[in-house]
Amino acid sequence: MVKFADLQKKGQKKKGEPDSSPVEKVMQQKDSPLDALDWYQRACKFLECCIEQVRNHDNLDVSEGERVVEEIALAYSQGFLPQELLIQALHGESDSSFLVTNAVNVTVYAMLISSTLGLSRERQMQLGLAALLHDIGKVRVPDEILNREESLTKEETEVFRKYPSDSFEILNALGENYHYLAECGLQLNERLDGSGYPQGLKNDEIDAYAQIIGLLDLYESLTHDQPQRPKLTHFEAVKEIMKTQKKGFHREYLKALLNTFSLFPIHSLVQLNTGAIGRVIRTYMENPVRPKIEIVVDAQKRRVASPRVIDLREQPILHVVEAVAAESLSS
Repeated sequence: MVKFADLQKKGQKKKGEPDSSPVEKVMQQKDSPLDALDWYQRACKFLECCIEQVRNHDNLDVSEGERVVEEIALAYSQGFLPQELLIQALHGESDSSFLVTNAVNVTVYAMLISSTLGLSRERQMQLGLAALLHDIGKVRVPDEILNREESLTKEETEVFRKYPSDSFEILNALGENYHYLAECGLQLNERLDGSGYPQGLKNDEIDAYAQIIGLLDLYESLTHDQPQRPKLTHFEAVKEIMKTQKKGFHREYLKALLNTFSLFPIHSLVQLNTGAIGRVIRTYMENPVRPKIEIVVDAQKRRVASPRVIDLREQPILHVVEAVAAESLSS
C-alpha cells in the first residue's frame, strides 16, 4: 500500500522557489508533440477494450494503458501538455460512455496534481495508470443501476457498492507488480473519517493513490453531467467539496486540488460586477480570484464580436461575482 508519507519523500519544493500553477504552465504552451485529440481518443479506446475484456472474462491487458500514461507523463514533464487536452478534460464532450470519459479526464487531472504534490516519475506513472483503471469494477454493475436517473433503492445501492471489490478482483489478477492498482480500485471510496465504503477504513489505513484519485473522481463527477444529476460549475464543485469533504480527504490533497485547478479553471465562464461575462484564459496561483479573461458578453447582455482581454489583476474596480454555466449562454 502507498502511504501519504511515501509521496512526500521526493519532489519537495525548494526554499525560495516561486509558486506556479501546473495549469498555468500548461496553458502557456503553444506547440506540443502530443496530439491532444489523438491521445484522448486512444485513451478512450484502451478503456473500451478493457471493458470488453472484462465482459468477455478475458485477461486484462494494460500494456497500451501504460504507453498512453507514459506519453502524457513525458509530455507534461517536458512542459508540453497541450492546452486542448486540459480543455477537453474540463469542458469537452465525447462519444464514449461517461464511465470511459470520467476515467480519462481523471487521468489528465492526475498528471496535473502529481506536479503539485511533487511526485517522482515512477509515482506519477503509477498514479496515471491507477486513474485510468480506477472504476473498472463498474463494468459488472447492471446498466439499469449504473444509468438510473432516479435515486437508487437500498437494494440497488448495495449492489452498486460492490463494484470496488470487483475492481480489486479484476486488477489483482494482473499480478504482484500491479497490486497497487487493485488497492486503489478497492479503496477509492474510503474516507479519512471512516464514512466511506466498502471497508470503512480510516486515516493511514487508506492507500494514498486511492485518496488522490477518489478526490479527483469526485471533482470530475461533480463538474460533468451524470445520469442522476446535472453538472455543477467548477466553482460550485470546489465549494461543495470543501463544505462536505474536509474530514474525508487529506488536507494536502484538498490544498493540491485548489492549487491545481484554481477557483475558475481555464475556459470556464465568469460574470463580473458590471454584468459582463468573460471566459477565463489564464489563472494565477498567487491570485486565483483575479484571472485573465476575454469578454464574450458585454454589460448590456450582447454577444461581443471581437472579445476584449482583461487581466483582473490590473483592474481593481472589476471583480468576479459568480461562475456562469456554459449552457446559460445558449438560452
